[in-house]
Amino acid sequence: MKKCVLAMAAASLLSAPAWAERFALTGAPGAAYYAVTLSEDVYAHAHDASLADLRILNGDGEPVPFTIDVPHDPAPQARTLHDVHWFATPIDDAQTPGAAGVVLGADGVLRATGAQPAQASVRAWLVDLSQVPDRKAATVTALVVVVPAAEFQSGVSVQASDDLQHWSPVGQATLFRLSNQGSTLMQDRIEFTGLRAKYLRLTWQGKPPAPDAVRAELAAGAPVGPADSAIQWRTGLAPLQTPAAGDYAFDTGGVFPVERVKIHLPQANTVAQATLYARADTQAPWRPVTSARLFRLAGAGGQGEQENAPITVPVTGERYWRLQVDTRSGGLGAGAPQLAIGWRPATVTYAARGTVPFTLAVGEVARGNPVARPDLLAGASPAIAPAQLGAMSDSPADALKAEPPGGRTRQWVLWGALVAAVAVLGGMAWRLFRTPAVPPDASA
Repeated sequence: MKKCVLAMAAASLLSAPAWAERFALTGAPGAAYYAVTLSEDVYAHAHDASLADLRILNGDGEPVPFTIDVPHDPAPQARTLHDVHWFATPIDDAQTPGAAGVVLGADGVLRATGAQPAQASVRAWLVDLSQVPDRKAATVTALVVVVPAAEFQSGVSVQASDDLQHWSPVGQATLFRLSNQGSTLMQDRIEFTGLRAKYLRLTWQGKPPAPDAVRAELAAGAPVGPADSAIQWRTGLAPLQTPAAGDYAFDTGGVFPVERVKIHLPQANTVAQATLYARADTQAPWRPVTSARLFRLAGAGGQGEQENAPITVPVTGERYWRLQVDTRSGGLGAGAPQLAIGWRPATVTYAARGTVPFTLAVGEVARGNPVARPDLLAGASPAIAPAQLGAMSDSPADALKAEPPGGRTRQWVLWGALVAAVAVLGGMAWRLFRTPAVPPDASA
């Protein structure tokens, strides 16, 4: 019982919420408004997922009006798939892809000639995108290689050209189709970002597949940059607990607005089905978030590794995460997975009223009162100067008088419980060593 108390106290200390903090704000003087992007440390010290405990204070300690802008995904583009012509080409002695068996017509369309290269010499493809509908108005976002049922794995690099003479690299990927105990794992897409080109050249690391079809995915309208480009990552989170085989519990250390999750598996050539859960605190029930197939595979010819892409989840500020892996196919083997969480930070815009220096406070008793952006900004075209987060310091004692749930008092109580448990265990050990041993043949 005493050991259980000790373990519970230690676990509670590990997961105790962060203390309140204040961050210095700096920026070029003279502006009416300033905007600052929140850092990882702000989310790690906030107690409220909605940032209701965030305030902006001036040099006199007075709160100033501010607004919080949370980034949102742009409207998705309409995407369509179109079959495209592709041509197998050999590689010469200098390992340069050629164009034997292909001729470029006066209309710009690639056509096969009568002489086809021997299958053993084929290491590259030419893909003709010139006849894709609306090619000038749309962008190519992916190339889909529809491979047959046979197992296959190979790396591929992609170059683009408009004249078949000048080529530039535009992407690379590892494509595969693998089967294990009745389930199939497949990667058949090569992703691009707003590609516009007439021709593609695919160079394979090993023997290329014999596809059923090759399709170009087109997105209408202006290309949208990848959402992941604005995402910040907190990586290398090891499980704090492993209650059972294939069950891993993580503490992210803050109320981050998580929208991407990465799981790094401990061993290569692992494929497993898993479910992710989340909860706000250690007393709340686990809430299922999503299920996914996780994999980590050695690259073809020993060239790098292939891992599943980051998992997109509905935005949540819950601090604790749990990964449950289906162990019926062997689980993850030896070692433990690592968790990484990704989020897009919010931007706080505030009015520079009063004296400097301005301070961002988070995790304190007083609640902030953000206003809508139109209510904050006044004038015909208000200028907003950038601000930067500076040094972090503890909040003053008077900001913590009515301590919020899970604050410093809770930590002192937990430390007291831990010390008491150690004292009890020490007393038990002392009494055990002082008790004289009774010989087994001693008479009554």
